[in-house]
Amino acid sequence: MNRLKNIIFDLGGVLLDLDVPGCMEELERIGLHEVRKWMTGTNESGFFKDYEAGILTTVQFREHIRQWTGCSLPDADIDRIWNRMLKDVPAYKLDLLWSLRKDYNLYLLSNTNELHWQVCTGKFAYRDRQVQDYFARIFLSFQIHLVKPDTEIFREVLNEAGLMAEETLFVDDSMANCQAAASLGINVLHYIPGNDLAVQLQKIIE
Repeated sequence: MNRLKNIIFDLGGVLLDLDVPGCMEELERIGLHEVRKWMTGTNESGFFKDYEAGILTTVQFREHIRQWTGCSLPDADIDRIWNRMLKDVPAYKLDLLWSLRKDYNLYLLSNTNELHWQVCTGKFAYRDRQVQDYFARIFLSFQIHLVKPDTEIFREVLNEAGLMAEETLFVDDSMANCQAAASLGINVLHYIPGNDLAVQLQKIIE
């Protein structure tokens, strides 16, 4: 393997801790009984996927929630329930990112949506740093209208950032996403949530 120069990180499940079951329970409580078919915490389906792909606006997403639940919920209640799955980025991971910046170009590639991203940006506020301070570029599915594991999203990142696949490592908690990246020659690390990210990375980058 060529010397790695670039590391692309997934967000939820890799950097950001998630509580997907808690979010699903709240959505079921308000009447969204199909939620377990659409939400996995890695790659969503149904109108959740459309929201992450930027096909649905936030206004349209909220309306879909109301239609499927039959509840006239106010925006604030929908947003609170939807954001219930977002926990925190552990401090050790933020310190790890800051340290890695000395030797690697870091990128963020996330299947996410407008509501989640508005909250997630604050999760990186640490030691006077903001999310943009950690990464050379940030690629978000709802902004570029592509979602993992479509290989086209990885081609977009390689082309836009001017990266060579063989010099790049992609870290994700979804095996499907890792396999898609690997099919383009990108080195991959399938991260298991709960493991020590620093230890897992060290096995590859040293």
